[in-house]
Amino acid sequence: MRGRGLLILLATMVVLLSGLSSLRRPSEKQTTKSSPATPAPAAVAPKPQPGPVTAKLPADGKTVVKPGQTLNLQISSASPDIALISGLGLKVSVGPDVAGDLVLVAPSAGSYPVTLQISKRTVGEIVVSD
Repeated sequence: MRGRGLLILLATMVVLLSGLSSLRRPSEKQTTKSSPATPAPAAVAPKPQPGPVTAKLPADGKTVVKPGQTLNLQISSASPDIALISGLGLKVSVGPDVAGDLVLVAPSAGSYPVTLQISKRTVGEIVVSD
């Protein structure tokens, strides 16, 4: 008896769910048939990005790049440390025998200090501007 009631309940739910699924918004195929024809937008060619920039910190100090531009950053330190660009959430180990190389695409406009986490020293700055 209990199994029969459960079966009736499941059958009712299947019927209700199938009815609800038919009430969803019309598919894209149906929408395009009923909407008036509009011309396709003209293709816009993306602006060419300037070539990549290579900077060495702390030697170069301040590095200026444009948004979307690739930056090859080489950070060095006389003692073992961790180079941190907290505004971008990036860090890399640096030291006498450790090359601190980062390759990144410049984000939106702003100023991003590069600091050495252990020695608490600022070794440079990435400035992103149009």
